[in-house]
Amino acid sequence: MKAKPYVVGVGAVNVDVMGRSKRPLVSEDSNPGQIKISIGGATHNASENACRLGLPVKFITATGDDYFGTLIRTACENAGLSTEHFFAFSGQVSSTYLSVHNRDGEMNIAVSDMNVLQSLSPAHLEQKGELLANAAAITFDTGLPQETIDYLLQTYCGKTAVFADPVSTTYAEKLAGRLDGIHTLKPNLLEAEILSGVKIRTFDDLQQAACRIIDCGVRRVFISLGKNGVYYQDHSGITKLRQPRPLDQIANATGAGDAFLGGLLYAYIHDLDIDDTLTTAMTVSTLAILSEQTINPHMSESLLKETIANNI
Repeated sequence: MKAKPYVVGVGAVNVDVMGRSKRPLVSEDSNPGQIKISIGGATHNASENACRLGLPVKFITATGDDYFGTLIRTACENAGLSTEHFFAFSGQVSSTYLSVHNRDGEMNIAVSDMNVLQSLSPAHLEQKGELLANAAAITFDTGLPQETIDYLLQTYCGKTAVFADPVSTTYAEKLAGRLDGIHTLKPNLLEAEILSGVKIRTFDDLQQAACRIIDCGVRRVFISLGKNGVYYQDHSGITKLRQPRPLDQIANATGAGDAFLGGLLYAYIHDLDIDDTLTTAMTVSTLAILSEQTINPHMSESLLKETIANNI
């Protein structure tokens, strides 16, 4: 029997500490609210969402040998995400992401400590060469060291479908001039500006930015427009603008973009067309937003299909 196709995630896993104010935030003051701890990180979130949707997912990451590292491993295993490809670095602190949110759930500010991920070198990935070479898709985030990103791109672009998440404007710089061969890129507007060199102020600017990204050798680009949806363009010239259904309330928007990427991986493995791909990814993102946790604990393939059926 032929082995089932699997996805490999390479990148960050964090302990997420989220504070949500009960009232409008007041700077330089203590704000009454709620504090919750969960496991996050861009590649972890995309990987766990894909795993909960039924995909076989292998996850390569770095943690410390501390309490948070144990917490991360336990949470991943409980979610069905294997930890056999984790690298634990002695004496280092596991990645931590601290965010503060307004009472409506929108993030106000965040601080991330991802230093341990800088220890994940090309040599570590070489140890996982067979695993990576046989993957149906590889997804990574730009929190990785530059040399590790370069190794992934040079070794696997053009051979494997590589999905890249720029993560932030600061980290997006690591992909500048290195887009050739990336199968799927998922930037937001600010990240798209950096990667395309186009200031996006109008819809025409958005189209031009997408064209420049495609011209750099990317096969597909999904530019997140936040509350306004997503703009899609591919190497064959197909473009799509998809707007989301309005939501009555947002429980937690932190993991929405990562869930979207998880949905893209699911759609790719199931060979969905672009319309169904967008529907799938946006539905997974919406299910994430409706959960107070970074990853919706009820996420599943059956919930995805049920939600799509009830909203079309």
